[in-house]
Amino acid sequence: MAKFFVDAFADMFGAELEKNNLILAPSKLKIGKNIIDFKGWNKPPTQKELNDLKNNKYSIVHITEQEWYEFFAEYLKQGEDVVFFAISLRLFSDGGADLLAAFTKLEQDFPGRKAKLVNTKTVSCGTSNIAVLTQTLFNKEKDLEKAVKFATTLSGQFVTAFVVDDVNFLFSNPILKQSGSDLTGGLLGVKPIISIDREGNFKLLDKARGFKSGVNKLFSIVQGNGENVADFTFSIVFANAELEALDLKNKFLQYVSENEVKITPSSLNILSIVGPKFVGITFHSK
Repeated sequence: MAKFFVDAFADMFGAELEKNNLILAPSKLKIGKNIIDFKGWNKPPTQKELNDLKNNKYSIVHITEQEWYEFFAEYLKQGEDVVFFAISLRLFSDGGADLLAAFTKLEQDFPGRKAKLVNTKTVSCGTSNIAVLTQTLFNKEKDLEKAVKFATTLSGQFVTAFVVDDVNFLFSNPILKQSGSDLTGGLLGVKPIISIDREGNFKLLDKARGFKSGVNKLFSIVQGNGENVADFTFSIVFANAELEALDLKNKFLQYVSENEVKITPSSLNILSIVGPKFVGITFHSK
């Protein structure tokens, strides 16, 4: 028996997790002085939560090696194999060192079981897409090794690009700080367009004079860097920008069918990194 887990930064929660037989891995948020276990959500963030984000009241809490180990060990003790689809390890505050160490220890302590870590080299819907496709193959073939090998072939095939409304928010996050520092902060209205490339690195792609202009550039980025705009599913994630996200979706509907464009509000843990207003898109890259 195998259990499949998806990262809390994969933007898959609630009914969608249950539908795809996936389990949410640990994540913690600090709200003021309080630390809570983030267990997903079934509705978009409230206006109060968005305001709190703007005032920097939310932050991500690092998950330690011991915490990772204890979480997955419980399933292994029950005779389950485990597969965890993590976001790009380069997006972890420690480069994924604690997570890697935990899985090394799990493999040593449970030699009769399988503990597999898949570095998807992406984030948001790229990670969840890989998890769903791998789970589908496993359900068909009942071969865990084959399924994990398939997952590794998908890793590095997805790129995420997103436009952020508040450039100043980037400076408060150590992972995004380098991208933000490349901008000319004195220019009013500048909106950075950032990508997470095929190796899982942050990269400043472009900048726009206004948020709507930035969202329009996302469409051009996919046209220039996607495998084939008519052949693949696109995943749009947004916060506090539903109209702009819908406009982006409608642009893609000129080329693909309705069920090939997924659109979803983002979660608080993603927003604690990029700020209370953004639009992002995940796509297959050349």
